[in-house]
Amino acid sequence: MKILDRYIGKFITTGVLSVLVVLSALDALINFTSESDYIGQAQYTLWHAIGYVLLKMPQQMYELFPMIALLGTMLGLGTLANNSELIVIRAAGVTTLQLVISIMKTALVLVLVALFVGEVLAPPALQYAKLKRVKVMASEVSLNTDYGLWARDGETFINVRRVETDGRLTGITLYRFSALHELKEITRAGHAKHDGNSWYLYKVDITDLEKNLAVRKLKSMQWSTLLSPDLVNVVSVSPENLAIWNLQSYIGYLEENNLDTSLYKLSFWSKVFMPVTIAAMVFIAIPFVLGSLRHAGIGQRILTGFLGGLVFYLVNRLSGQMGIVYGIPPFISAGAPTLLVLIFSLFFMRRVK
Repeated sequence: MKILDRYIGKFITTGVLSVLVVLSALDALINFTSESDYIGQAQYTLWHAIGYVLLKMPQQMYELFPMIALLGTMLGLGTLANNSELIVIRAAGVTTLQLVISIMKTALVLVLVALFVGEVLAPPALQYAKLKRVKVMASEVSLNTDYGLWARDGETFINVRRVETDGRLTGITLYRFSALHELKEITRAGHAKHDGNSWYLYKVDITDLEKNLAVRKLKSMQWSTLLSPDLVNVVSVSPENLAIWNLQSYIGYLEENNLDTSLYKLSFWSKVFMPVTIAAMVFIAIPFVLGSLRHAGIGQRILTGFLGGLVFYLVNRLSGQMGIVYGIPPFISAGAPTLLVLIFSLFFMRRVK
C-alpha cells in the first residue's frame, strides 16, 4: 500500500501544484493591476509594487487552498481515470475504502503544508509588506508590532497602540516637544474616531509638564493630525490576516475591555476548521471522479471543480456574515459549510461502486 500511496499522492500533488501556480498567478496579476495605481506616488516604484504583491501571495494562497485542493485532486485522480489506471488498481483488489485512505493520506500532507503557509509564513510576510509600503509612501510613519503605530507631526510624536478593523484608534499617546527637544506635554486618549472630516479624541487626559504636571481631563476634543483614514486602513490588520494564536490573544484583550469580538471569533473558528475544510474538499472530489465524472474530459472536471469551489466559497462567506448579523455562535457559522461538504461527500460516496 505504501507504493500505491506514493503513486496516487504524486498525481494529486502534481494536480494541486498546477492549480496553485495558475490561480496564484491570476490572483497576483489582479493585485498588481490594482497596486499599479499607486506607482509614482511618493517613492513608490514598480519594484515596490511587485514586492508587495509577492509578499501578499502566501495569504492569498491560504485563502484559496480549499478550492485549490478540490481542483487539484480532481485533476490528479482524473489523470489516473483517463489512463484507466484507477480501473487497474480496483481490479487488483484495492477496495474503495483503501483507495480513499490512500488519497486522504495525501490530503493530510496538504493540510500540514497549508497550515504552515497560512499560520507561519503568511502573517509576518503580509505585515512586512504593509510596513514597507507605508515607509515608502509615507516615510514619517512606521509600524511596530510590539509598540503600535508611530508617527511624527511637527514637534509632536504620536503613538497608537491598536488600529481596529473599523478604522478606530485605541490607546493614543501624544508627546509634544519644544524646539529645543524638551518634552512639554503628554496627551493620552482612550480612543479616536474620524467623522469624515476630522479626528476626535475621547476620554482625554492632558498633562502639562511646564505647569507642575497639571492635568486636564476632557470627554472629547478635535485632533488635527497627518494620519488620514486611508493611511490608517493601510496599516490596520484584518482578523483573517492574523495568526490563530494572535487572534486568540486579541480576542482576550477585546473581552477584557468589553469590546465586540464577533468578527474575530468568526475568523478564529474559520482557521480552526480550515484543516477539516481542506480535507473535506479533497474527500468530495473522490466520488465525482470515481462516479459521475469517471469518463469526463479534463475541461469538464475543471469546470465542475471550479463551480464547486466557488459555491463553497460563497456559502462560507454568507454563513459567516449571517452568523454575525443573527447572533449565531461563531463555531456554528464557521463550521456549517464544512459540515455540509462532508455530508454531501458521504452521500455521493454511497453511490460509488
